[in-house]
Amino acid sequence: MTQQAAQEIPTRDRVPRVLWVGLVAVLVYVLIAAGGGLLVDAVLGADPDPVIELAASHLIPLPIAIGAGLLFAWRSGWWHDIWTDPPIHHTKPRRWWMLLVPLAIAAQIVALLIATPWAQLSASYILVGLICYLLVGLGEELFCRGILLESVRAHHGETVTLLVTAITFGLAHTFGSALAGVPVGYIAFQVGVTAMEGVLFYAALRATGTLWAPIMLHGLGDWGRWLTAGNDDSTATAAGVTQIITIVLSVAVLISVILEDRRTRRTRAATHPA
Repeated sequence: MTQQAAQEIPTRDRVPRVLWVGLVAVLVYVLIAAGGGLLVDAVLGADPDPVIELAASHLIPLPIAIGAGLLFAWRSGWWHDIWTDPPIHHTKPRRWWMLLVPLAIAAQIVALLIATPWAQLSASYILVGLICYLLVGLGEELFCRGILLESVRAHHGETVTLLVTAITFGLAHTFGSALAGVPVGYIAFQVGVTAMEGVLFYAALRATGTLWAPIMLHGLGDWGRWLTAGNDDSTATAAGVTQIITIVLSVAVLISVILEDRRTRRTRAATHPA
């Protein structure tokens, strides 16, 4: 099929893939998920049972937000591209090293689960936490590495796509901090740390070719951190090592994506000289 013939095929998109659509989608998700969670917390009052608090603040607003995202993905015509991505073994050069990213995140999750004081936790605490945080992973990845990513990628290279999705992911996690009046310096630090995690989830998507990889890694990672919360003696060293690994891998991914865009521009220039 010639390029001209391909361009004549009408798009199946019912919603244009433009940046503001993705940003509005993320904003709506944050308002429903985070805003709804804070509202539920206010209704429950002070010192509620941790299992009841987690269940109420997650199992009520998250399904609503996720349902809206799934409906948008289906009706917009973006469905296939949201859930799949060309894996690294289909690209040139084949950056097999990027598989280290999901493997490193998986190793961190295993370390958290090993450090979990299982005997001290109830079955309801463990199960409710698993369900809630898997929903968190599904919702945040669907909107950030799914809807938002497709809205950016349609008109920009992978570097811009990576940076916009990662920074937006970081900003989306400051909703509660901003309402609580947390100092701007701490919020900026929070954005930076969370954005680096967003870079790794982007790499997990690119490495595996499926949105389900960052969804599962995100959800299980949050679950593991929740299970070990307060168990500082067992996780302090692991947290420091994890942060170093996160920084190194996120920088490596960013450099790789920048080089990918350079190769793409050179290829286009050679194929379509001015």
